[in-house]
Amino acid sequence: MKRCNALISVIFLLAFLAGAGVPTTLRAAEDDERGRAEDMARGAIEQLMRALELMIDSIPQYELPEIQENGDIIIRRKRRTPRPEPGVPEVEKTTI
Repeated sequence: MKRCNALISVIFLLAFLAGAGVPTTLRAAEDDERGRAEDMARGAIEQLMRALELMIDSIPQYELPEIQENGDIIIRRKRRTPRPEPGVPEVEKTTI
């Protein structure tokens, strides 16, 4: 009988220890999933910001209106200067 009780105690102890490891495994999986979700959200926000930047760049910009002596109003469109690509260093132009 003692041997049977000892065996049952060992089985319960092993089951308890195995069950104690499950929450840490689940917690690690949840943390990994949360990290992937944060990365996906960050990527989506970066794409959204780039889309907004492109939309703003596509809106034409104008200089201040000029009124000529004959009453004509001239509104000139500003010339766009190309923006440098992100991560690409600008090259200085030098003349010799």
